Amino acid sequence: MDLVKSLPDAADVSDRSATAASEPSEMPPAGGTNISNPSLADVPAAGGRARPGRIAVIYDGECSLCRVSAEAVRVFDNSDAIDLIDLHDADARAGFPALEFDALMDELHVVDDRGNVSRGARAVNEVLRHQRGLPGWLAYLWYLPGFAWLADRQYKRIAQSRYGARRTPHAHDT
Repeated sequence: MDLVKSLPDAADVSDRSATAASEPSEMPPAGGTNISNPSLADVPAAGGRARPGRIAVIYDGECSLCRVSAEAVRVFDNSDAIDLIDLHDADARAGFPALEFDALMDELHVVDDRGNVSRGARAVNEVLRHQRGLPGWLAYLWYLPGFAWLADRQYKRIAQSRYGARRTPHAHDT
């Protein structure tokens, strides 16, 4: 069964943040969402954070499509606030201990400086949100009815085919 969750509007986000800030909690309010699988809730900040004022984009460096996409982010990033991290770099990945290797292999992850995690198409939205000018405005497409759902579907289709039918589990250290 597919569960589709729309992105909240700005009022919902501020209400949620204000409520979360007023309640005692060991975790910061969740920021990223997993549109396709709400059971994979946001990873708490104890799972790692990006450097202050930055986001960490964790991608599959063994996937040629992912490498090309990461290079495009590097070249076109006009925010100078993005750290690209190859998930196969165990030392870099150690900064995000709560993120499981298999989950990282399934989809792009973005972690902000508060420890909020976005995955898949929502992670792409987070990268766009940090840009100035037209690329930053493209992030607002996620607020159009149906766009988040469509972006998630398209992201999944591409992600599932990136290794083709011969994708096999990778040996890894967790």
